[in-house]
Amino acid sequence: MSTLRLCILENGLVPDQLNNRFASYPAMIEAWLTSALPEAEFHTVSVVAGEPLPDPASFDGYVLTGSKHSVYESADWMQAEIDFLRRAMELERPLFGICFGHQLMAEAFGGHTAKAETGWGLGVQRYVPGTSKAEGTGNVLSFHQDQVDLLPPQTEVLAGTSHCPNGVLRYAFPALSVQYHPEFTRDYVEALLHLYGGNLFDEAEAQEALVGLKTETLANNQIAAWAARLFRESKPGNISATERIGSSPTT
Repeated sequence: MSTLRLCILENGLVPDQLNNRFASYPAMIEAWLTSALPEAEFHTVSVVAGEPLPDPASFDGYVLTGSKHSVYESADWMQAEIDFLRRAMELERPLFGICFGHQLMAEAFGGHTAKAETGWGLGVQRYVPGTSKAEGTGNVLSFHQDQVDLLPPQTEVLAGTSHCPNGVLRYAFPALSVQYHPEFTRDYVEALLHLYGGNLFDEAEAQEALVGLKTETLANNQIAAWAARLFRESKPGNISATERIGSSPTT
């Protein structure tokens, strides 16, 4: 099995209050994805910290992390990453976006992100199929208020919730994105709920989300296998994009 060189684009940092207890977001992604993609060799570029983006041809694929930032802040580093994503798309480099990464990809390819009027999505959320292809579904960990409210052209909604209907997207080129956090652990989400409950959102919302953390089975491993398939089947030099990820979306 040949090596897959993947680059994780770090868009956010673990809160200062928690960084002595938890790994960075790229490290979380590597821990989550490695068992499903053992041939991967991971590299990290911290875009949020000002590190220069690579030539898109330098790696076999890219994973975009979450962030405390909002896409509509339109920071310079975000615009640079949007330009990078467009060039990566032209080269058919596979992309997998998580939370902020999901939103940034939507913005890069013609969609739009906004703060949800329905408030926060917290704790375990059940994502249900948006099409007959049940991919990216199941119980997952969420921590967000922003979400994609206008789909990019030629995308297919694979899954969502009543709170976040555009929660899992497949693009017409080798790219997938999810609003939730398959790389997060229960312990980390619990720490976030304790840290921000009564501040960013009501303490009652935090307590309700904490209950679900202890009882629900998560689909993180299945989603890792799904993401791994994207990178494995879309490795540059393999078969065409349409064959890699199924028939092209029609929406």
